[in-house]
Amino acid sequence: MNFNKDTVVIKSLTNTLKTNKLSHAYLVVGEDSLYSDEFILSFVKAIFCLENKEKNFFSCEECRNCSSINHGNYVDFYKLTSETSIKKDEIQTLKSDLSVKSFYGKKIYWIKDIEKMTEQAANSLLKFLEEPEDDIIAILSCKNISAVLPTIISRCQQIKLVGQSENDEVETNEELTRLIAEYAKKYSRKPHLANIYILEKLKTKEDIVEFFKHLSIQTTTSYTDNNLHDVVNISKVQEKILLALSDLNSNVNATLVLEKFVFTILLDNNNLDFLLRG
Repeated sequence: MNFNKDTVVIKSLTNTLKTNKLSHAYLVVGEDSLYSDEFILSFVKAIFCLENKEKNFFSCEECRNCSSINHGNYVDFYKLTSETSIKKDEIQTLKSDLSVKSFYGKKIYWIKDIEKMTEQAANSLLKFLEEPEDDIIAILSCKNISAVLPTIISRCQQIKLVGQSENDEVETNEELTRLIAEYAKKYSRKPHLANIYILEKLKTKEDIVEFFKHLSIQTTTSYTDNNLHDVVNISKVQEKILLALSDLNSNVNATLVLEKFVFTILLDNNNLDFLLRG
């Protein structure tokens, strides 16, 4: 699967792999379950791949570790998922399994759809996260971060994905592409007038939702260099876009969401010049 819409995230994780500074816990947030699942498996394989000598976001797909992960039987990778709800006893069983010494130096466990955890399961997991072990990495994934305990969120490094599986891609909309370019151009000159411009152009919820979907794609695909300032700036803009999409998905008034977005972009002095490249 192509992850080019999450270039910023991949560059950040690649740097983490190269410096061997993996977090003890990651929270992957993405609306497309198929895309998120593939992304997580790619990350796990990048950590364990025997041929990934350069420590990139890469896996050979052929070594015994990659093959075992693809077949769901790698000894140091655990996955917990449920069609209904994740219960406390399942978390306790996972803890017991992880207490066995690792074969290859690290153990990774992935709990999918953590919104489905019962309160008792969430509290049990929280205790586990509060006392991290050096050789264990947690990967938690969800669609709706608002349904996750704040105490769990605070103990994880968040990975917010904007990409989608190939069958669910947003169609190219030339009119929106031109609108975003004009907004960015005006913003580079007179930010206040740019905000008035975009608020006047987008009146319906449908238009605002489509605007943010296209903006999220352009934000990640516009990234073209290794400048640290660019990475930080784009990441901050991306966070605001994802928050807006999350609010819209929760039926918050669309106009208020758009107003909040444009004024926080201005307040935080974010730069939108990257939207004008290429």
